[in-house]
Amino acid sequence: MESLKDQLYKSFNSYIEYATPYLRSRVSEKKKRDEKIRIAHIDSSFWLPPIIEKIESSKKFDTLVSHFAIAFGRDPKKPNKGQYLIRNFFRRSKLYLVISEAKPENFDDFFEKLCSAFDNRRVKITSLHLIEEVDFHDNFIDFRTFKIQRFSKAQLDELIDNKINHIFYPYAELDTTKLCHYWFILEEIYEEKQKEHLFEIELDESWEDFSRSPRTFPNRVLQILSLFDWDFDWERKGVIKTDDIESGWLGFSIPVSLCIIDDIFENPLKSPNPSFPYYDSRIGENGEGREFYIHLDKDDLEKLKNIVDKAQNFLENINLKECKWQFLDIALGYLAKAFFTEGLDQLLWHMTVLEALFGQKDEVIGSLKRRVSNILGKTNDEKETIQKEIVKLYGFRSDLVHGNTFKREVLKGHLRKARNFTRESLIWFLSFLSIIHMEMRKKGIPVKNYPHRKELLILLDSEKFDSERMRLLLENSPADFPQERVFGDGESSGSGIEGKKR
Repeated sequence: MESLKDQLYKSFNSYIEYATPYLRSRVSEKKKRDEKIRIAHIDSSFWLPPIIEKIESSKKFDTLVSHFAIAFGRDPKKPNKGQYLIRNFFRRSKLYLVISEAKPENFDDFFEKLCSAFDNRRVKITSLHLIEEVDFHDNFIDFRTFKIQRFSKAQLDELIDNKINHIFYPYAELDTTKLCHYWFILEEIYEEKQKEHLFEIELDESWEDFSRSPRTFPNRVLQILSLFDWDFDWERKGVIKTDDIESGWLGFSIPVSLCIIDDIFENPLKSPNPSFPYYDSRIGENGEGREFYIHLDKDDLEKLKNIVDKAQNFLENINLKECKWQFLDIALGYLAKAFFTEGLDQLLWHMTVLEALFGQKDEVIGSLKRRVSNILGKTNDEKETIQKEIVKLYGFRSDLVHGNTFKREVLKGHLRKARNFTRESLIWFLSFLSIIHMEMRKKGIPVKNYPHRKELLILLDSEKFDSERMRLLLENSPADFPQERVFGDGESSGSGIEGKKR
């Protein structure tokens, strides 16, 4: 007796036999012409889609869809999304293209792929974020959980599946001619997808999910990258002092983001239309080139890898919620939010980071300036300078959120100072908490018994607190606490204190 899968296989091959003459009609016509006559190339996006629309409107295609519906326990008379799945499969698997180009191919492999749509399967999701303004020494940098890479045009076309998109999904096609000159942040994750239902389109979200308005941040990769000392080359290398109050700082921007879901049963996502400037200052705005303001050499890449690696190792091996250290999660989120924000909003988010790390509801500015100066200043003069700057920056922040007129003008240098104070403070917290976590894990202390933020801050204030958690904390503090630098690149990045440079 013929099995159900054999019936599906027969229906699948029957449809291919029906479609083949239509798909190869242009090849047959070309063979009939005199070989001496040159035939201009006609883009397949003009002639192939109309032919496919015709054969997918046939009874053969309907029969194929109905057989799959029956095989998976569905009523073929009811409306279903089997047509949608199978139609996408023939397009995105390149099966239509293979047939039309008369290439030798084993159609059994395509049949097995088609059957897999109706079972649990693993789908790869690739995210690409273009990095503008930065020129990296290497074309490929592996950060373990993500990569930074510059692709050739051919590599980008293949990754995005531009040939198929050009023919069947023009909204998803992307002009890669200019994009291949830039580096991308590349993230790949795998998602377990449940077997397809041929009728119902189920919503995973509840009504409560739709009504919520969650706090949104750039993802963890961008949060970690924002910890690095991105800036103009002359600033980062210490060629120019950072005490110029009119001099700002420069990070990178992400004008283009792509999401590629490797699921041949679904429509590809729409590709963005890049609108960022593309010129070379050496040959004018109409030239084909690109402008980079940040150049990371080998030494810079080593510093970047160091800070990314240590941040990843710490954050991947601790549950911030269990140990009541969610404030670190929030601070990282707002640092990245500030990194990709312009103007005064940038100042607001940077000060929010400092509040997340150091602030108390009852006493904000007093405790904030004292705690920041304690961890970033090595001498009394340095601490006094830092406290004055914090008071000034927090004054700007208060005027901004309360709608007051600024008593003094906010300059780009103020934004740079806010960025440096915030970044260095957050790096210090990551460094210190990673030490605490490491020592307590060695002693087998449960995560729930880790010191809370309040106890950490009391230690920063040099106050005594008689509790078991505080005694454990003091036992495992670095010898040079709070000036110890074990995370990141090891020195102050020049927050405006004594003109110190990295």
